[in-house]
Amino acid sequence: MSTFMRRRCRLLGVTVLSVAMLAGSAGVSAAAPAGRSGTAGGRSSSSAVEPGWPESHLPEADPRPGEPGYLEVRPTLTPPPDGMTDEEFKARDPEGFAALLPERAQIERRLLERARGALAKEGLRAADGSVAASDIRAAETVLAATTWSPYGYLRFRLVPNTTSPYARNGYLGTLYFIYGIYYPTVDAYKWYTVSWPARSGNNRPADQSKVGVGPIPAYTWDFGFMNGVWRGYEADGRDAFYPGKWRLDPWTGGPYNRCYLEVHGGRYLHEFAATSGCVRVYPSAITALKSYYDTKMANKKDKATADLRVAY
Repeated sequence: MSTFMRRRCRLLGVTVLSVAMLAGSAGVSAAAPAGRSGTAGGRSSSSAVEPGWPESHLPEADPRPGEPGYLEVRPTLTPPPDGMTDEEFKARDPEGFAALLPERAQIERRLLERARGALAKEGLRAADGSVAASDIRAAETVLAATTWSPYGYLRFRLVPNTTSPYARNGYLGTLYFIYGIYYPTVDAYKWYTVSWPARSGNNRPADQSKVGVGPIPAYTWDFGFMNGVWRGYEADGRDAFYPGKWRLDPWTGGPYNRCYLEVHGGRYLHEFAATSGCVRVYPSAITALKSYYDTKMANKKDKATADLRVAY
């Protein structure tokens, strides 16, 4: 990304922030940040620019060791529980299941081709597709060296809703983590899904082009990358991000020139409050997502497949 585009993105952010501050000084006050049991549905009008944006999102603003807000990244010591099976997912969230199934089926077809090809190359898969019982351990070793199992990705959705306590401005946001494990004994993937209440910007899909105000644009973002470089999970003890975040590529020059977008948490006044386009979930959800990210996403460092998929 050119220096010109980076400066343009920063200028856009600063301009939006300035407009919001002027509006506030003229007597236009933003709605209070919504908490876990805050205003639901269309009654919430939180759409102001997030305080400190965009400077607070730049890597040079990240707390360093010894500074307030600095946190160390700690490894996941205990594997998380399995996510929802397809049967459980369909029963608990039938609309979400139906929306995610077609894209997941496309992903699965591509993954099956690669997994089968890798096993066939090593002479572990017969012509009929079977793997001998004596070769199962060898097959698992081959797959462990790939990024195809467990394979994970994320999906963010906003759907009309005025009744859920997590809905804001007439829309309910959900962040899904979907992962699949390939079983050579049956030549198939088994899929699991975890989901958390989430929000982005002012939660209105129609405003996705509004810099600093609308939600993250519909796009396939690279999850945990910045300017093409993998950064993974980054702990952040500042209240607006607590307990951490994942950056999203394109970091600058994204759709509608949206810049500096992340998936992050927030506590105190920032807990589940409006953002300037980032996807925000509760702190406990960040901790849970990190555990799945660490243990159920062999492809986390693969820029081509470590996706956050957004569609409205």
